Amino acid sequence: MGKYNFDVEYDRTSTNSVKYDLRHMIFGRDDVIPMWVADMDFATPDFILEAIRRRLQHPILGYTFRGDGFTTALVEWIQKRHGYQLNPASVCFSPGIVPALVFSLLAYTEPGDRVIVQTPVYHPFFQVVESNGRTVVNNPLKFENNYYTIDFDDLERKAVGCKVLFFSNPHNPVGRCWQREELERLADICFRNKLIVVSDEIHSDLMLFGNIHVPFASVSEYIKQSTISCYAPSKTFNLAGLSTSAVVIDNEMLRKKFNDVIERLHVGMGNIAGMVAFEAAYAEGKEWLDEMLIYVESNVEYMHDFLKKNLPAVKIIMPEATYMAWLDFSKTGLTNEALNKLLIGEAGVGLNDGAMFGEGGGCFQRINLACPRNTLVKALESIKNALSKHNL
Repeated sequence: MGKYNFDVEYDRTSTNSVKYDLRHMIFGRDDVIPMWVADMDFATPDFILEAIRRRLQHPILGYTFRGDGFTTALVEWIQKRHGYQLNPASVCFSPGIVPALVFSLLAYTEPGDRVIVQTPVYHPFFQVVESNGRTVVNNPLKFENNYYTIDFDDLERKAVGCKVLFFSNPHNPVGRCWQREELERLADICFRNKLIVVSDEIHSDLMLFGNIHVPFASVSEYIKQSTISCYAPSKTFNLAGLSTSAVVIDNEMLRKKFNDVIERLHVGMGNIAGMVAFEAAYAEGKEWLDEMLIYVESNVEYMHDFLKKNLPAVKIIMPEATYMAWLDFSKTGLTNEALNKLLIGEAGVGLNDGAMFGEGGGCFQRINLACPRNTLVKALESIKNALSKHNL
């Protein structure tokens, strides 16, 4: 028994929670079991809440800048957690990872420029490219034997003439922890095609089953000088509502261009609670994170065993990282539309429709496993009962 209790169920309704209070808008009913958007149903750790409370003892919440503690917290965390030494001078601020994608497009590309994504992938990757007038070039992941890999041959052909690669490391939603050999091969293609890589490493602390995260910038000196690495404690410690992230850019020219966009858009202030939480999370979070990951691993294993026993037509792509799991419903024979209708209308479970993650996502669903076991059990039983009515 650990120090922290992850079985506690909290009522999040009427807190303006995206996950709970937007259910009717997203699913057409407000009583689905919500296991979609990537935040946790675990309480934000007490040591973070207490740090915010201490700051609030001072009665003035005026203009505030980020002190050295912001950078120090990240640098020390990455060194201890991932064995990678950041240069403090390379650390920049962003109000979020998705905004950092947009800032990178504005800093390093022009309208019409080609940007590579690797679907199925976190949907803002291609949405922000399109909405900012750039051109999406898709390098779909290969899916063989229930496992995803990068299609390097396809990437070789498509990288010519592209400016930027949006890279998910580890990958959301398929849960891959990319191995160094894969990253080195990717780096070689990026080097030969002079690609700037925006590496979203927001899930890098969420390594499962002994997998080890390799920061993309660590692969070579050239890649270090052409990579924009995005970090945040928001997934790791359930802080998504505080809009505080860090972007690491070792190349001085690229860093200046990025910060010029931040300054031009006047989005560099941040907020007091986010700064305090950022520092507390990285300074004090190791023990809580280690226990939380053990709990998530047990949820993954429970779901794997449940599906194998009760729903053999539904396959889990075993995650190597993240607290999300990618479920393959293709063997049920249902169309993507019919699958969504069944899950929402009959099972009463709200997952992420795999089609939203782009090419290759149809007939898949993303499920959030950062929840109390009882929530997972109820959802799986509901899915089993709904599918069994159709002899699936």
